[in-house]
Amino acid sequence: MKIAVLFGGTSEERDVSIASAAQVIPALRSLGHVVLAVDTASGRLPPGTERELLTGAVALAPPSSTDIANVRGRAALLSPATLDLREVDVVFLALHGGAGEDGRIQAMLDLAGITYTGSNHIASATAMDKDLSKRLFRGAGVPTADWLMAPVSPDQVAEALAWPVVVKPNKQGSTVGLSVVRDPHRLAAAVDRAGQFGPPRSSRPTCRNTSQSSCRNTRFARMQRSSSAATVASTFGRTPRALSGAWKQTRCLA
Repeated sequence: MKIAVLFGGTSEERDVSIASAAQVIPALRSLGHVVLAVDTASGRLPPGTERELLTGAVALAPPSSTDIANVRGRAALLSPATLDLREVDVVFLALHGGAGEDGRIQAMLDLAGITYTGSNHIASATAMDKDLSKRLFRGAGVPTADWLMAPVSPDQVAEALAWPVVVKPNKQGSTVGLSVVRDPHRLAAAVDRAGQFGPPRSSRPTCRNTSQSSCRNTRFARMQRSSSAATVASTFGRTPRALSGAWKQTRCLA
């Protein structure tokens, strides 16, 4: 098959997407497929550029706002002039965050009648919005953590969740903008940090907590605010390592 792997892009998760492509592309080629490496920020990559880009490591911190602005400023329009995706059998989406995960790329491919991997644009947009997806999960009877939409006070968090908590943007993946808050006095700074990721939106404050049936001995919650969500995980008598493992269980519901 002829497969176009879309990766990179202009979101804060660009480095994570590149790391995914570095695994996906060689694997597909080893199976005999013809693979086109396509960075959605610059178009199809020539072999030399592809090798250079896909051998890098994921940084400990996401790209800065300046780095993202520079990438967006150089971004190429994905048009037939740069690459005609109608020539491939399927598009493999290795994009993380932003337009590649929130349904916008999927909607574009749907309109063009191009086959791609993963969920459609409606499911992608719904899953990317953690507040919305949690409401749907709960409505369907799926055990789901309680959550708050910031702004909220430390007293509200203490009453609903207890400490420590995890604060996370509403429409970001990986650990972009995530903070573990053990001191109530650090809550405001964590919410402000989460608010730096994602466009401003008006949304209703909410908060959530996981039932013991889905995460034993651990309680979780999710905080969000107008421009972003903040996920809040609370544990009792658990080490940070245990928190990390249990947190992964909660994220699979998001």
